[in-house]
Amino acid sequence: MFTGIEGLDWASMGHAYGDASDVPGLLRGLASADATEREIALDGMHGAVHHQGDVYDSTVACIPFLFELVTTAGLPGRGGIVELLRSIDGDGRAVEEMYFESDDEDEYAAWARNLARAESDTRARSGPLLDLLDDPDASLRQQLPGALVQLHDDQRAVLTALRRRLTIEQDPRVLRALAAALGELGVRNAELAPQAADALTALALPDTGRTEPGLRLAALVQLARCAPGRLPERTVEMAVDVMREAREAEEEGAAREDGVPAPETPTMISYLRRLKASHRGSVKAPWATDLLRELHYALEDRVAERFALLEDQLRSPDWGQRREAIDMSGLLLTGWRGPHEEPVRLLGEQLREAEPRIARWAAAELEWLYAIGGPAAGSLAERVAAGPGSPTQAQWNETSYGAALSALAAQGDARAVPGLAEVLRFGHVPEVLGDWIDRMGREEAVALLPVLVRRLSWIDPEDRPERTGYLLEAVAATGSAEAVAPVLRLLRTSGTGGTRVRGAALRALARLGATAQEALPELRELVRDSDPSHRVDAAAALWSVGGEKDVALSALSESLKAEPWFHRHDAMRVIARMGTEAAELLPDLRRLQESPEGNGGWVAGTLAVALWQAGRDPEESMPALLHAWSEHRDNRPDVAEVWARMGPAAAPTVPLLRQELAAARRYDNTGGTARSRYRCANDEQLLRHGRAVIEQCGGR
Repeated sequence: MFTGIEGLDWASMGHAYGDASDVPGLLRGLASADATEREIALDGMHGAVHHQGDVYDSTVACIPFLFELVTTAGLPGRGGIVELLRSIDGDGRAVEEMYFESDDEDEYAAWARNLARAESDTRARSGPLLDLLDDPDASLRQQLPGALVQLHDDQRAVLTALRRRLTIEQDPRVLRALAAALGELGVRNAELAPQAADALTALALPDTGRTEPGLRLAALVQLARCAPGRLPERTVEMAVDVMREAREAEEEGAAREDGVPAPETPTMISYLRRLKASHRGSVKAPWATDLLRELHYALEDRVAERFALLEDQLRSPDWGQRREAIDMSGLLLTGWRGPHEEPVRLLGEQLREAEPRIARWAAAELEWLYAIGGPAAGSLAERVAAGPGSPTQAQWNETSYGAALSALAAQGDARAVPGLAEVLRFGHVPEVLGDWIDRMGREEAVALLPVLVRRLSWIDPEDRPERTGYLLEAVAATGSAEAVAPVLRLLRTSGTGGTRVRGAALRALARLGATAQEALPELRELVRDSDPSHRVDAAAALWSVGGEKDVALSALSESLKAEPWFHRHDAMRVIARMGTEAAELLPDLRRLQESPEGNGGWVAGTLAVALWQAGRDPEESMPALLHAWSEHRDNRPDVAEVWARMGPAAAPTVPLLRQELAAARRYDNTGGTARSRYRCANDEQLLRHGRAVIEQCGGR
């Protein structure tokens, strides 16, 4: 083994931490009979020779020896080496899209050559992997199917070998890996997709003799990926049956599929394994939960099936599976349009769970879902009414009670007010507190004013500028004249918190309007201030508080000509609020409309709305609004709101809105499988205004 390893000048090569003279020792460690030594060596390969996915000349030099290790019969730990080789290959990575830290062209060329060599060498040497599918080592067999689909150049031979192995394989983990590889092969190779789908269909149907539940679910997942049109009509019921069978099998004492115990080592590999085990340890049949998550992603926009699956998961008697369902509900309900009422209600039911973590997780997701959270409001209010269970703490929001209180307050529910008044006496101040108060009724909002004013009187804005800003926004949201004094005190206090606090105070005064007349001298001074970061906020406040339009418009016109785009953007937002009173700034807005630099991305939406609000001319505004709609998705809710105000003049937009409303995904959902949470409330606004336009235009 390792023929020729000593003949290479490893010291002249490099890896993440210097010269590669230690690499031969790592390679030999991979061949050790001691499991701990093997894991330390594998961790070193990932941590230095293939650090964070990088490929060095030493990485390329290792490839022949790694394949030699994989093809050595009886050597333990080969599955991990196969995973390493797949990562080194890169699976068709786009070099031109990757980040390279140096501007040196020669260094870049060498780096690119290493990446290309890594891909070509791993694929050129992958032929013998096909002969290892019958190896006695199940952990190796589990890694091989995916590696063959990724690396082997004869995909037809791979398909034949995978189908053959399916007929004799007994290990359930390997069977699921074989099904996953068939699906991936079908996704990558359209010519072979029908044959892959044939094999997967046979596996998915329970009357074919292969009744292992995990294999059926894995086959459904892969059919959804490579041949969704061939999914059985009972896909949801079949997935639910698998989950039930898996739970029952574990409850009856069936062995978990954890394999041979792995060593405890001081490595990142060991740490990540322990982290995963601690998470999966609370879940019955974690493999089934993993597969169900994959099925969700594979079903993509088939919302009826996905919502039905979610409902079943949320009803599961296994709290570990419900924890996974809670996480999926946040992604699905914020990102897709569907029959949300029952899943939201079931999410609320989790608050009755004795396990406080379940309640906290569910409430945290419901806070994102406030716009559609009505079906869960009763459960949230019940949890809040039960009280915190122990004295409230500074980080009250991190408790199950605090999470429920936050979710209820996010809906603007009056039942959250007593709890908020208590926790805000000394505890955490949420960034979105002002938004919560905005959604409350006048009486409820004013009830919170005393505690907010008290907090502002105690706070040191120099020490807590962010928290001061959140409190200023919150007191302004109450709309009470009693909020003026504390806001004005902070505005007048020299140097407090710098620009951030002063800007927050100015925005608060703009919201409080005519009740803040005593602030006019300061506002007149600040609107002429040489600091442009204050000018727009001061102009908005001067107009709102004193109606001094001319001075405000002069400052806004100056800001529209400013070089930083954010000053122009802020000015346009104020113009939109002023409406036709800002009509004399229409020439400035038209100039920006004609400039590609000033009318791009989501700024185009702010400009289009300002143009409409200031001019109220549908004929002039429509091209700008249509441009903003197509320029950036984030513009769509505000643009749809303008069209709803246009009345019949918005008729030309009906086909566009019909297309948008027919989409399964919410407007800002462009895909992803991470913990993404989308702007559900903005999408509900878009849907509401879109339907209003269609109705106003007679459904045309």
